[in-house]
Amino acid sequence: MTLEIRAAVITDAESLHQVNAEELHYDYALAETQNRLAYILTKDWQKIFVASINGEFAGYVQVSEYLETYGDKMANIMGLAVLSRYQGEGVGKALMHQAELWAQEIGAKGVRLNSGEERKEAHLFYEHIGYTKEKMQAKFKKVF
Repeated sequence: MTLEIRAAVITDAESLHQVNAEELHYDYALAETQNRLAYILTKDWQKIFVASINGEFAGYVQVSEYLETYGDKMANIMGLAVLSRYQGEGVGKALMHQAELWAQEIGAKGVRLNSGEERKEAHLFYEHIGYTKEKMQAKFKKVF
């Protein structure tokens, strides 16, 4: 098994769309995924890293710079998804490691993330790779 991690490119949009739908249950149009990916790829404060096993897409992590006026610069995991057939193969751990390396490159003091309360297996994974749960919180949103 050959696991490779690389920066995302625009041709990854279909694979990102697929894993988002299958594993994260996000119903977002492929055309919008392509548009969003094209935009993200132009920003230096965001990165998407893609994992492949033997040349086949296995998952991705999206990480961004996280700045606030009351704390140190952090990196924020925007999304992590691994196709179910590759879960348990070290893909998520390798992707998170790559995100952590990028965080160090940009001078971040650490990596933060949010994970839905119902995602118990994801919580165990994050704890297994060294993350600690700090607090539970509510998510608020206003759609225009």
